[in-house]
Amino acid sequence: MTKRDFFRIVLRLFALYLLLLVIFNFIPSNISYLSYELQFTAVLLILGSSVLMILLFIILLRKSDMVIDVLKLNEGFDDDRIDFGNLGSLEIVKIALIFIGGFLLLDHLPEFLHYCYLGFKKEISASGLNPFEAPALSDFGDYFRWFISGVNLVVGYLILTNLGRLSRFIIKANQSQKNI
Repeated sequence: MTKRDFFRIVLRLFALYLLLLVIFNFIPSNISYLSYELQFTAVLLILGSSVLMILLFIILLRKSDMVIDVLKLNEGFDDDRIDFGNLGSLEIVKIALIFIGGFLLLDHLPEFLHYCYLGFKKEISASGLNPFEAPALSDFGDYFRWFISGVNLVVGYLILTNLGRLSRFIIKANQSQKNI
């Protein structure tokens, strides 16, 4: 595998991770924000940010060679090839899924545990939440973010526990797409 191929894979994996963050984190949390304050500027800002992130996803996915050239990622190495040994496409997809599932778990576990702590304290404590904690769990949007972080944890866990099936499905879908 050449350095250029390696950086293409890394950029495309980052693009996939960016898309997952937009779908499972950015859009749901901003929809919850719009549920209690619907203003034109907020809608415009959220739509603009979403379009910008999706454009970044498309650029990273379709124009990865241009990004490699602009950032000069393949310069400064002694050898032009990177040897991974006997790694096939199935193993590479498994490694990518491990990174994606791990990122989902690591990104959302602290937020989920924080909301669990606040929810538990709110229900158990006689005095409820103190003035510094109360704004973090006071409206529907906070419970929605708690739910979204839980969904992201479940998705990350399912990705990590079903690596074999998911990687075979992705390889099979890629091969069927090439045959079309």
